Amino acid sequence: MGDAASQFLTASAAVCQAAWALHGEHPAQKHVLADLFSNLRDAIRSLLDTKGVITGAVDALSHACRKVACDLAIRLDRAQDLLVHGPAKDSRLREVWPLEVIEALATRLVALMRQFQAVNPGSDILGDEQALSRLRFKTSPQTHQTERNEDPQPSLSESQSPPKTFSSLPESIAINVSVLKSKNSSQPVYAPAGLLNEFILDTLAFKGMYDREESVAKAHKKTFEWIFGADGCQDPNKDGFRHDFAAWLETSDHGPIYWMTGKPGSGKSTLMKYLYEHPTTQTLLRKWAGVYPVSTAGFYSWASGSREQRSKSGLLRSLLYQLLSANPHLMPRAFPKLWHKIRTMTSKERIALHLEWDSDELLDAFRLYVDAASPELKTCLFIDGLDEFEEDHQALISFFQNLGHGKNVKMCLSSRPWDVFEVAFQATGPSVKLHEITKNDLYQYAADRLGESAIVRRVLKRDSQGTEALYQMTVERADGVFLWIKLALNDILKEFDPEFGVSGLKKKLDQLPTELEGLYEKFLFQDQSDAQLAETASFLFLIESREMVADFVNDVSASSLTVWELAFALEQGDDDYAADGEVSKVSDKFVHERCNGTKERMLQRFAGLLGLQGKQTQDRLRTQRFADSNEVEGASIRQLADSKVTFIHRTVRDWLRIDHVHRRLEQRKPAAFDPHLRLLRSYVLRLKRPMEEVEHHRRFDEWWPDVALAMTHSRYIVDDARKLQRRFLNQLNKTLSWLWDANANPHDHWAAKAFGFFHVRKKAPPIWHPFLCLATKFGLTTYVSEELDACMLQDSHGVLGVDEKATPLLTYATEFLCSRERTIYPLSDPCMIRNLLERPHRINPGPNHEYTDFETRAPMTSWVALLRHLRNARRRRKIEYFDTDPNGTARWAEIVRLFSQSGADVDAVVAADPWDAEISTVGIIELLADTYCAVELEDIKRLIVAIKSRHNNSHTP
Repeated sequence: MGDAASQFLTASAAVCQAAWALHGEHPAQKHVLADLFSNLRDAIRSLLDTKGVITGAVDALSHACRKVACDLAIRLDRAQDLLVHGPAKDSRLREVWPLEVIEALATRLVALMRQFQAVNPGSDILGDEQALSRLRFKTSPQTHQTERNEDPQPSLSESQSPPKTFSSLPESIAINVSVLKSKNSSQPVYAPAGLLNEFILDTLAFKGMYDREESVAKAHKKTFEWIFGADGCQDPNKDGFRHDFAAWLETSDHGPIYWMTGKPGSGKSTLMKYLYEHPTTQTLLRKWAGVYPVSTAGFYSWASGSREQRSKSGLLRSLLYQLLSANPHLMPRAFPKLWHKIRTMTSKERIALHLEWDSDELLDAFRLYVDAASPELKTCLFIDGLDEFEEDHQALISFFQNLGHGKNVKMCLSSRPWDVFEVAFQATGPSVKLHEITKNDLYQYAADRLGESAIVRRVLKRDSQGTEALYQMTVERADGVFLWIKLALNDILKEFDPEFGVSGLKKKLDQLPTELEGLYEKFLFQDQSDAQLAETASFLFLIESREMVADFVNDVSASSLTVWELAFALEQGDDDYAADGEVSKVSDKFVHERCNGTKERMLQRFAGLLGLQGKQTQDRLRTQRFADSNEVEGASIRQLADSKVTFIHRTVRDWLRIDHVHRRLEQRKPAAFDPHLRLLRSYVLRLKRPMEEVEHHRRFDEWWPDVALAMTHSRYIVDDARKLQRRFLNQLNKTLSWLWDANANPHDHWAAKAFGFFHVRKKAPPIWHPFLCLATKFGLTTYVSEELDACMLQDSHGVLGVDEKATPLLTYATEFLCSRERTIYPLSDPCMIRNLLERPHRINPGPNHEYTDFETRAPMTSWVALLRHLRNARRRRKIEYFDTDPNGTARWAEIVRLFSQSGADVDAVVAADPWDAEISTVGIIELLADTYCAVELEDIKRLIVAIKSRHNNSHTP
């Protein structure tokens, strides 16, 4: 498909640029447009006629190009009608090609062109891609607005965007403020500055903000002391240490940026933490600052962490949080608009306000802070891991370079020695290549590590010459990489036999690979049996499964499994207790045996490549209401249970994610092992076998984070030959229901707390079977279908009762039809909808069943609720133009089709609301089809019209 795709992309780019010109002073003439449209139509026809067997990346590219081509063909038809039959005024053509559509098309084509270049390296499409990339930055600022929770006010036209973040707070807040002012003719009442500072700082903070810093290993004793001038390492002729770091700290003579670089594993993060925390750093910075105070802030980027831990927005939020915590008086100047708007809000209004930061706003705030701070204080930033940021590294470099121009700001930056950083920093300012100058540190570490054992020390003392040779050999083979020397020494000391002496250690050392990847290969594959490899694979896939689920629910504090979680996920023999066991507090002996056994197996299988992080973050502390503080041993056992399992270094994770390595471990995975099923079971077992005294309570928030993780794990279960998912989920519900301190209300259920605020639930109809409704929202298709089948069987014996006003499962299943922004629930799934529609029953009424809306208490049906979601999604710009994602328009269009074919009322009407007028079913579908020109929506429109026509004909006398 290469030539056809290239022709299509080139022709599309030409039309895109001509469409953009329609909004300028010199639009293309009509015959030129007609020719461009004709060329594109020919290219589309050629692309769609192309056949052949394609796989992998080429298949994905082919699918995306065909989808965009079909959507473009629809838009071309409409533009062609104006050129041929209509008045062909520019204003009419601009309606077919609005700026919003042009930008979306340009963005999509740029992405496709880059994919095309990746699979066709010799293509000549680069010029078109660059032209479109430039075009994307010329489009109207309105198209860059960021959607927020609040809806635009009725006065906004369709072409306008919703209010943008904090600079355009909800109009309702402004109204409330004005009412407050009118009631109090005197000056408005301002909230205390300290309260506002705390409010803004709370919105800047994010989970896991300090996790990476806490996980970085501390420097070994006596290492890195040379950085401040000890041991004669300040020789200006010494390769790799051309510049005096101490002098950089205490003067302005060496530029604003100091770059620390080094090989992977050479200790960059450890050095950055050492420098950031060392008192000498502060002493030298105070010399630089003179009479001014000094503020410092640090950020440790983490490619394996949450989005905020590896993004520019996370960097800015963390830096602003630290700097403004130390200098709160600068808050109004960093956030002038926000400060002005919130200082007259009531406490209730501030609590209700939800701020979502974007990078542009944070960047503006950071610049304002720096401008305000520069005349009165000096700032030094320590930023570790530039290579671990997910954004464009060149843009990141430009940010730091611009920040250092005359702003009283210093920056100590670290990264791997990638070309983009070497070009930017090595030749333009002071720098150090860590792996070239740490031989003394490596030597010291080797001597200390080998001397830790009394047996080894005695062997080394008997052969001083051989010992020195061993030290030198270790340092040379490490080649500046601290991680290598640590792992290598661990390996050669394992099962050390004094009989072979120093020569035995040297022989074992000489047999080790000199690269980290070689060590990993040896430890995980060469040194393990098939059975051991199966257990290694189990560990890895449990870890990866938790990372994936924690990322989905945006709970970075749960991304690393604890030892206690792993302890209940490894053994298959625990299935029976999870399915049938009673709740019973476990003994310290049980916890000790389980956790120590898990720890030992982990260390053996991963040869030290996995470690334990014992310090607990504040947002995940275990509540120990009945713990005896005098039982030191018990507390120590619980500390081990709460320790989190982490990779000791990024290189370990990166190596395990290499395709061939990952495939080899996947092939070793035990039969019938599903990591998500095991982690669901782990939560059930931790509920049933608590470490604390059993307590019945109503603290739903204590359970909810783990419930969300367990339910999300359930959605990803694939291998469940023993049909355990339903049993485990029902046990989860049964156990929490038993622990729940229920009141006299027959509808009081722990899961009902997950549905809206108390004041809403109090007035809404009761939630029928809250756990099944919750499972529906979490997208547990198999479980919900099996439960419905069982419920229908029970109902045949007359044992079930249903509230007709309760919200039906179909409505919960379509709650996140087009977007899942700021929610832990998945997008609506066609498979779930199909299964629900195939099981019509009074406990699962069909799409036209009338119930009472949970929030508004107005009459509603699942079908009308779905149509309302679509109308809102269009207004809030939650639907993409030229959408090539199978989980985008194609997915929810399939849901609309399923509803339509299952008897949904095509004559239904969606009532007016403050933003939109009343509209019919056909009206909504036509509005969507006209707006997005998507081939799926054209199909839906034809289907709805055909159904409506058949319906009308059937009622014709």
